[in-house]
Amino acid sequence: MDSKKIKGLITELLKKLPVFLFCVLFINGYNRLCGTENSIVGVVLLMGILILVGSDLGFDARQASVSIVVLFAVLAFAPKLSLINPLLGLLINVAALTTILFLSGHDLSQSGSLPFTMGYIMLQGYDVSGLLFQKRWISLLAGGIFIAILYYMVHKGKVHKRGIKELFKENQLGSTRTQWYIRLVTTLSIVMLVGELVHFPKTMWISLTVLSLSTPLAAEYRDRMIWRVPATIIGSVVVFTAFEMFVPTQYQVMVILLAGFLSMFITSYFIKTIYNSFSALITAVLLFPADQAVGIRVVANLIGVAVATVSVVVFSKIFQNVGDVAQHY
Repeated sequence: MDSKKIKGLITELLKKLPVFLFCVLFINGYNRLCGTENSIVGVVLLMGILILVGSDLGFDARQASVSIVVLFAVLAFAPKLSLINPLLGLLINVAALTTILFLSGHDLSQSGSLPFTMGYIMLQGYDVSGLLFQKRWISLLAGGIFIAILYYMVHKGKVHKRGIKELFKENQLGSTRTQWYIRLVTTLSIVMLVGELVHFPKTMWISLTVLSLSTPLAAEYRDRMIWRVPATIIGSVVVFTAFEMFVPTQYQVMVILLAGFLSMFITSYFIKTIYNSFSALITAVLLFPADQAVGIRVVANLIGVAVATVSVVVFSKIFQNVGDVAQHY
């Protein structure tokens, strides 16, 4: 590597170092206030801050800010309510995920929906009750209001010709965006229902795999599908053979955050998926023996890849047939 590249890497590192330090302080501070059992909420709020400050939701900033508060309210209560009963959960999941995508997924070039879709899945996967749940919903509502204010301050100067009313009008069945909404909501809702009915240990991991692979663009989906399982297996082996053996428990969170920081410099989906295995598996080891956690992770990803593939094929045919019928008439 020549001196120019080294200098550029160091400059980039120094630029992103404050972000890393902020992430460490934010997660540690949240855990102290609300308990490590609720650490996933801290991650969701952190994602909200980092992504929504830089991502324009694509419509009027004032209405978007109100929508952000609404979406965090959805995250505060819908994942919990969906676990009361599988069939009731199906209805809640469909309604919640549809609301999330409609209000935050309008601009496909941005990642505005990611804190909410990913957050919904993770909050459902790491359920809490009693005082911990009280701290969870209060912090999500308070954090949502703070993020909404921050979003408005950053984006208020941008002029948008559309508001929520226009979003409804633009939802046409023939559009890539609307088809993505339908495919993702339907697939995730079915996965969550079946996972609950069969008591799969970590349905969340299947859902996250489906979410990761269910991109609006077919070419991007194919690339991710090819690399998802190999990257997960490599990450799982690394965690099982090295991470568990050499990193003491008290330093594991720091290693996870450091891995996340380093992934900011990586554009490869394959390498990022390996990094993502660190946090997922170390959390799972708290619930399962290490060998079981790795096995469940790999199986969940295999199932997720299969489900996402079937979903793309089936819905592509459905939308094609609907389009042919519409053209005929």
